[in-house]
Amino acid sequence: MIIIDTNVLLAFLLTDGITRKIITENPEIFMSPDHCYDELWEHRNRWNNNRLQDNELLDIIADVKRLFVMVISPEIYNPYVLEAEKLTVDKDDAPVIALALSIDNEGIWTFNTKHFRQKIFGDRIKVLSTKDVIKLVSFD
Repeated sequence: MIIIDTNVLLAFLLTDGITRKIITENPEIFMSPDHCYDELWEHRNRWNNNRLQDNELLDIIADVKRLFVMVISPEIYNPYVLEAEKLTVDKDDAPVIALALSIDNEGIWTFNTKHFRQKIFGDRIKVLSTKDVIKLVSFD
């Protein structure tokens, strides 16, 4: 399983590029903490350039959850949040890191190398670039 952060989810939603192609061709291996969807919703006015109505956005996000990226409930990763908060300066990243600490996974796919640093995580959590993810998945 590969954990994706909010930035990857946002790229999936907004661009018809490599991120969307990777996820749609391999939906069974991606997961994200429930918090990332909350964060998407909270900041929807910043990224909703199409000015879709809230009900339309909710439908799109529900489809992503149902079809492409497994949502992991806070009960799974909450026991690790305090530890995760020590590994990042951005509290919104803590649930992603906590999820990585709580379950067996290949790593965190992120575009945010400022907050997700391999040096800080050491051997416990692997930070994955898009190139790394392509090597891990079936991709045509």
